[in-house]
Amino acid sequence: MSEKKLRVIILLFDDVEVLDFAGPFEVFSVTAQLSDYRKLEVKTVTKSGQGIIAKNGLRVTPDCGLEEVQQADILVLPGGDGSKIIAKDEEVLDWVKKITMNSQVTMSVCSGARILARLGYLDGKPFTTHQSVFDDILKISPKAIAMKNKRFVDNGKVMTAAGVAAGIDLSLYVVEKIFGEEPKKQTANYMEYK
Repeated sequence: MSEKKLRVIILLFDDVEVLDFAGPFEVFSVTAQLSDYRKLEVKTVTKSGQGIIAKNGLRVTPDCGLEEVQQADILVLPGGDGSKIIAKDEEVLDWVKKITMNSQVTMSVCSGARILARLGYLDGKPFTTHQSVFDDILKISPKAIAMKNKRFVDNGKVMTAAGVAAGIDLSLYVVEKIFGEEPKKQTANYMEYK
């Protein structure tokens, strides 16, 4: 059970899948709200600090750029078509590696697992992702172990969620793992998420 306020950072990029980031944002933000903002601070980040256009045209303005974020307790890496490009961006990969060194949790949602695979974090480890992305991940990280029937996989610090809505499940799991069962139940109840 954590006592200090933890920092959640959610990476955004063009063509990010909306629910991949909005689901975790909602979970962590509700947990923060229900604790009078004592447990968590939730921020979004893009490479440049400029706005992005998510899948299907949603425009999103982030809180800051990569250079403004030196630390995160929980790092969320969403997926979407844009993950194909962002997973090859050396500046972003270096930043993710730096943040992950000191994070409690670095979690991917859906095809955000491409970023983890590119960094070698899935080598020899079980993972899950969107049903249409398993082959792609295994091309990047042939030693990764596909868990096709899991909603999420916990490898300790590095965690992966299956497609889109599974990011909500993994985020609730992370809330429970860090803060206990009651905050998780209160968050899920507030969201009317069964």
